[in-house]
Amino acid sequence: MSSARMSASVAPAVLPSSRQHVGNRFTFGVSEQVATELRAASSWSSWLEKQMAWSRISDPRATAVAGWYPRLADSPAAAWNRVKTQQRSAWDYGFDFSCYTMARKIVARRQVHEVMTDFWSNLLYIPAGEDRSFPWRFSYDQVIRKHALGSYRAMLRAAVVHPAMSGWLNNSSNTKDGINENLGRELLELYTVGRPAGYDENDVKSSARLLTGFRVRVFEDFAASYSPDDHYVGPISVLGFRHSNSAKDGRAAVNAYLDYLARHPSTAYRIAKRLCVRFVSDTPSSSIVSAVQKAYRRSDTDIRATLRAMVRHPDFQASKRKKVRTPIEDVVNAARVLGMRPTDSTRGSSFAQHVIWMSNSMGQRQFEWPRPDGFPETSSTWTSPARVLRTWDMHYNLAGNWWGSTELSRPAVKNLLPTRWPLTIGQIVDHQSRMLLGRPATTALRQSVANALDVPVTFQVASVAAVTDWRWTVVRGAVLNAPEGMLR
Repeated sequence: MSSARMSASVAPAVLPSSRQHVGNRFTFGVSEQVATELRAASSWSSWLEKQMAWSRISDPRATAVAGWYPRLADSPAAAWNRVKTQQRSAWDYGFDFSCYTMARKIVARRQVHEVMTDFWSNLLYIPAGEDRSFPWRFSYDQVIRKHALGSYRAMLRAAVVHPAMSGWLNNSSNTKDGINENLGRELLELYTVGRPAGYDENDVKSSARLLTGFRVRVFEDFAASYSPDDHYVGPISVLGFRHSNSAKDGRAAVNAYLDYLARHPSTAYRIAKRLCVRFVSDTPSSSIVSAVQKAYRRSDTDIRATLRAMVRHPDFQASKRKKVRTPIEDVVNAARVLGMRPTDSTRGSSFAQHVIWMSNSMGQRQFEWPRPDGFPETSSTWTSPARVLRTWDMHYNLAGNWWGSTELSRPAVKNLLPTRWPLTIGQIVDHQSRMLLGRPATTALRQSVANALDVPVTFQVASVAAVTDWRWTVVRGAVLNAPEGMLR
């Protein structure tokens, strides 16, 4: 493989459409590095397999991000003490965690792992900075990351009984003497079988009874424990699951229950459908959903086997550029393809903090969905005229760093353009289209950028030095504003 950078060529070779498609769906932005890796792989599937073996990929930049937010390492007791003494707030902890998450998406080499962490974090959703869960939220993230490409059964076991989940959905106050149905209900409705499975109110109550005993001392020191004396003892029946539940320590019964739900046919369907909506289409065919569902069940909830079934189905390749990036995905993608990298987060003007407000201005802020069902995965949710207009504006802001972000690494312009000059405006637009969008520029795109610059498409630029900041910003912002710029 050549060591020369792709951007050195006047017309960089674009990836085959199948590889570009996999990159668009399973990364937060096909940067020059990702494109190089995809091109070097023997096939797009071999690249995907390497990425799914995420623990074998060195990723020091992503690992370093946690160090920018040292308070995330506070013990729950220390975090609560800082809040009580008004040194920090739950919102501050949540903001740090959201910034951490966005920065990792931008800098990570383990892109498939990062994408799947985002997917499961949105399914098993807990907001950031929520009062009853904030001291445990970073710990919960580590659980999701650990299992993001493992098995859903193991993830469900770890997530449902985690102190962050117990606090967020009030299971910390769920005891045999006072049943709280919140987590027991959401476990059925959102995290596993779904309403069409036909569970009733008795099932919800039984689900909640089984989950008694998991304690978090919310608004004291947030210490987590299991209390056998608070666990409901007695026979349990939920959707065909039966257990004597005769021991005071009910954790073995809970694990059996969660395994049953994870393996349930209705759960397999819901997981398959949600994966296909995220990665294929707002309205996936019954054929691909069925194939993914079968792989999920056949592999005993193995996530990698489930993903393989989805990407090998013909519907996956047929869905090229038919999904719209969410505002968060759009900001992260733009940062990655523009070569913008956060380097720290010590001040309000840092890029790692600005990206939160950028996506917020477009209608989505990391971990700020107010309900436990997570952000919608459908593209139609994110295509309002207001969102599109704000996205166009934000692309220019990013291309020119008009927010004046600090603690930001950006390549020199000369390292993002060809080495041979002069070039026409049309050639520069085509070059950037290949680098930012992964495809040659259309005639319409070349002409629209030339019009914006008030020059003909054939206007010649003599050298890199003649590419002014204004021209550079207009070219790159306009290329990202092409319809393909919002599509993945």
